[in-house]
Amino acid sequence: MRGWLTRVTPPGLEGDDLIQEAYTKLASLATVSNITQPKAYLYQIIKHLISDHIRRANVISIDAVAEMAQLSVLEEGMTPERILSGRQELERLYQAIARLPGSCRSVFIMRKFDDKPQKAIAAELRISENTVEKRMSRALRMILEQLQTNKEGRENAASPEPAKHKGRRDA
Repeated sequence: MRGWLTRVTPPGLEGDDLIQEAYTKLASLATVSNITQPKAYLYQIIKHLISDHIRRANVISIDAVAEMAQLSVLEEGMTPERILSGRQELERLYQAIARLPGSCRSVFIMRKFDDKPQKAIAAELRISENTVEKRMSRALRMILEQLQTNKEGRENAASPEPAKHKGRRDA
């Protein structure tokens, strides 16, 4: 079995670890009386363990993606323009939150800033979870609309229309 494992085991796995894990799986079975071919069964368990390892290895963790994103940001460099732009975006977000109706704002802050679960917010405010959900949706929609309006206003200000001169001819 060890010879076969050295040929088929992918990098990052040890043959002895696979054998140990396979024996652990066998030991955890309630009964082994229904296994007619123990050697084939053991090989099958090991094949499944290898498949599971390969499947997990092909999935990239969220942490790894976040680290790669952070590295690309560091490579691009934080220019003064990008820092200022980020601060301005954050200020627009704070202003949009401040413009929310009080009921929506409190639910939004509790959920997004205080990281409270919906059920806890409902209990604290003495409202139904459904109401919390509706207020949260309304808050998000209003913030998005406000940010879109701000963005469109900035874009229009950045590209002025050519001035029209009525009744004047330049010769």
